Amino acid sequence: MSRSGNDVFAPKGLLKMLILKIATQRATTGVEIMDEVPKMTNNVWSPSPGSVYYLLGEMEEAGLIIHVPTGEAGVKRYVSSEKGKLNLENFKLDAQKNLYKQMTMLKILSDLADNSSVSQAISTLTKKIEAQN
Repeated sequence: MSRSGNDVFAPKGLLKMLILKIATQRATTGVEIMDEVPKMTNNVWSPSPGSVYYLLGEMEEAGLIIHVPTGEAGVKRYVSSEKGKLNLENFKLDAQKNLYKQMTMLKILSDLADNSSVSQAISTLTKKIEAQN
């Protein structure tokens, strides 16, 4: 399957972690997740309903989220389980470790786009990340 110029690459597992983050903050529905993710990504990425609902089912089966009764007909709300919260915390630790690599790749992308001001800004941020590690 080819990608159009408007497609955005989201790292594997990112949607699952965003769902866990939202479900840790409040009980949420699939529709609310589909509304929230574009806001979280400055409208760069909108996951498909199929992706969101598939993951909700998978995550519930894995014990990462819990379906909470709402009393609203046809409405399913989910919250993070303790296992889900732990999974999110582990992801955060991995993300901190991998942030340097991702910034390096962004610098290469900005260099290829001949955007020297962004490239320089990324270099500055990369040095700050190195200093924290």
